[in-house]
Amino acid sequence: MNLTLVLLALGAVADETPAAAEPVVTPAAVAEPAPAAVEPKPAEPIAETIAEVKPVPAKPAEPAPPVAEMKGLGVTAGAFEVKIAANLRLAQTMTSSIVLDDLGTTEQLTPFEMRVRLGPELRYKKFSLISEFDVATGAVFGTPDSTVVASRVPTPNFRPAELRQLYLQYKWLTGAARLGVQTNTFGLGILANAGAKDPEAGDFGLQHGGSVVLRAGIAGRPFYSLGDPWHIIEPVAAFDLVVRDSTADLLAGDRALQGILGLRLVEGDNTIGVTGIYRSQRRDNGAPGERSTDAFVLDLFARWTVIKSGDTQLTLSGELAAITGTTTQSRSENAEVLDVRQLGVAGKVNFKKGRFGLLFDGGFASGDQNPYDATVNNFRFDPNYKVGLILFDQVLGYQTARSGWRAADPLLAGVAPEAIELLPTAGSVTGAWYLFPRAKYGFAEWIDVYGGPLFAFTTAQLTDPFNTRINGGTPVNYLGGTPGNYLGTELDLGLTVHGAVTSYLNVSATLEGGVLLPGDAFKTAAGTNMGPVGVGRLRLTIGG
Repeated sequence: MNLTLVLLALGAVADETPAAAEPVVTPAAVAEPAPAAVEPKPAEPIAETIAEVKPVPAKPAEPAPPVAEMKGLGVTAGAFEVKIAANLRLAQTMTSSIVLDDLGTTEQLTPFEMRVRLGPELRYKKFSLISEFDVATGAVFGTPDSTVVASRVPTPNFRPAELRQLYLQYKWLTGAARLGVQTNTFGLGILANAGAKDPEAGDFGLQHGGSVVLRAGIAGRPFYSLGDPWHIIEPVAAFDLVVRDSTADLLAGDRALQGILGLRLVEGDNTIGVTGIYRSQRRDNGAPGERSTDAFVLDLFARWTVIKSGDTQLTLSGELAAITGTTTQSRSENAEVLDVRQLGVAGKVNFKKGRFGLLFDGGFASGDQNPYDATVNNFRFDPNYKVGLILFDQVLGYQTARSGWRAADPLLAGVAPEAIELLPTAGSVTGAWYLFPRAKYGFAEWIDVYGGPLFAFTTAQLTDPFNTRINGGTPVNYLGGTPGNYLGTELDLGLTVHGAVTSYLNVSATLEGGVLLPGDAFKTAAGTNMGPVGVGRLRLTIGG
């Protein structure tokens, strides 16, 4: 999930933590996009369970497979059906040296990652038991040592297994109900993102983990039989216990509960939706009021196909999330209870004509200009919403992880601040706005080339709470310099080769690379800008 609430308690190092503010909540959303063809397709989210329905008939025809219908090998015996989807992903990333702090600490990252994702399903008439889990997942080698950076990093270390979904579903012609562990995404995924699929050709990055909740939910089209225009109305309701997301981890003692009410209007390729989420988060066995959050989230989402004619298509999509509430995840000298006021916006334009395409992304995440006041303003996108290759996902991801490690080091800070583990961004966009135009060309059905420049600016000064604290409160960045407003220009280029070996086995290979030219937000203590950073990645995916 994702709300921006990263707050460094002013206890030991920073009782504020503007730039690190992690989404205070992370609304659980209901609709999650269908995974790429090469990935095992996770079960459709609660709000995606209704197939495209046409107005009219009193008795609707059997709906088409839902958007996230899983592909893979299947066996049918009478009314029983068993399916299994499997996917293997291998990825090698190489970076040039990244300066992490004002001491000149550098890291040259070379993580080699693997992941096996399995998705067994058992169906009996209208009932389904759906599961999904990863085994042998994460970086086998090539990540920074735990004596250098904190644990929340863009590339997680190796884990033998990770449960993503295990739930029971009952589905009828115009609706579905679910109970159990489910991945969680809504809209474009800036608030909550399941990490269900890696970016397709035209976008960049690599997804890890994902938002997971224990959910009881229901969605449907109760007015379908009334015909046009009532058939497009799709209400959604759910109640969650968060298993893990950007601000909570059930196994680590965080108890976050969420209530969700949403309404979507769905007609063909067009969707408009509004979702309200109330979240209450507490620390198990903690003192009354300790590390508590009460927040309300309003999320608006729309996707509209403006042109769809022959080989030409133009699609616009966007998401806006506003968060308000209170939190004691961090304390300041001015207030023990902080007000949360955060705003995140993302938009996408996708134009395609024949083999040629133009893509344009823009986004805004509010920043916290004054980390010492009684408000938390910086919004944080979910780490699995990827923007470019280097700036957010690598440079800021590891600089904030280094700052989090230093702030928690008892030899440097005495007593670690409350919620210090939320300081690292894990590669998410926060306190920034950006423009990302790109072009894409398919040389054949099986090969795509794409690329473009990313321009990024701050919505509040790029501030390191740790350095700022030990420097007497004067805002400085992670390199000890006085930051400007321009984060930098990133130039990214990608090549994807993909194809189907059989009807249920797909293979894709993606080569991506880029260079970041840092702006004046990355000034060093000497007054010069940080040097360029380059990143290259090769990803191979095999599955069905």
